[in-house]
Amino acid sequence: MKAAVLYGPDDVRYEDVVEPACPADGIKVKVIGCGICGSDLRTYGGGSKNSILPAISGHEITAEVIESHYERFPVGTRLSIAPVVVCGECWYCKNGIQNLCDNIRMIGTAEGIDGGFAEYIAFPKEIIDHGCFNAIPDDIDPIDTVIAETASSVLCAQINTNIVMDDLVVVIGAGTIGCLHSEIAKIRGVKEVIIVEMNEDKANLARKQGFDNVINMSSSDPRLKEMVLEKTDGRGADVVISACPAGQAQADAVDLARKRGKVILFGGIHPSSAKLLDTNAIHYKEIMVYGASAYSPEVNRKALNLVLNRQLDSRKFITHKYELKELAQGYTDMRAGKMIKGVIIP
Repeated sequence: MKAAVLYGPDDVRYEDVVEPACPADGIKVKVIGCGICGSDLRTYGGGSKNSILPAISGHEITAEVIESHYERFPVGTRLSIAPVVVCGECWYCKNGIQNLCDNIRMIGTAEGIDGGFAEYIAFPKEIIDHGCFNAIPDDIDPIDTVIAETASSVLCAQINTNIVMDDLVVVIGAGTIGCLHSEIAKIRGVKEVIIVEMNEDKANLARKQGFDNVINMSSSDPRLKEMVLEKTDGRGADVVISACPAGQAQADAVDLARKRGKVILFGGIHPSSAKLLDTNAIHYKEIMVYGASAYSPEVNRKALNLVLNRQLDSRKFITHKYELKELAQGYTDMRAGKMIKGVIIP
């Protein structure tokens, strides 16, 4: 079969690899589409210390079962497959915090389990039972469900932070994550969401896709803080979400939050770009700072349902589609800020 194999930094090769066999207790799927994620780009650029190379990446997968020894998913079933595979046995899993499972494994993250940048994938029962595998109804375009994986992380963060209807939310970054935070916060009924994007092209693309709440300026721009203060009678934002991999954005998030406001640091950044947060502001303003990482299979089902129920419109996010052999071009376009969400279609 054909696959896009990652060999090292900026080195992905479209080539023939051995086609996987269907496990005796599992399924073999034909990939319909696989989203390109910011974490894929970081791994492609050499930013993942856990990579086991060569590897087939890609973890935002939609596929069709073509061989099955797993009763629940017969041949012909179309699946939304998200990468999280939990153990179900550790303290975190047993206490309902599966996204922080001590033994969590991730499909298609160049860490040992091949992903969706290939024509076929095979999964044993153990991975299916502990992972995020959900059937897609016949009336849904399976490509639309690619966005559900990223939406799962966003929804998990907002559930954990308890974003509510009275909140004014500021989102820093108009990429996939930022736009999803905006849409899901609106679904949760918040008062207002402002997306701040310093890259003019990305801001314009987000507006073109239907996001009408995008402001083109830096999160450090004094005018942004003035606007937020004016909208909140001088208090500051109820919630600020740093949805871009920049230490300055994280520092700005603390500055924009009101007393007892909430800050979500969404997405990892390179240690060299980390800024020291104003811990005095966190202390005196009693700001609550939240990390956000992964999600549980339950939250993944909830996020997928937002797509299946058409509460979350995937067409606003999916701006680019590529053939499998064009994956490197997809990474180039993502680096240049030309896309919100790109999808590889083998």
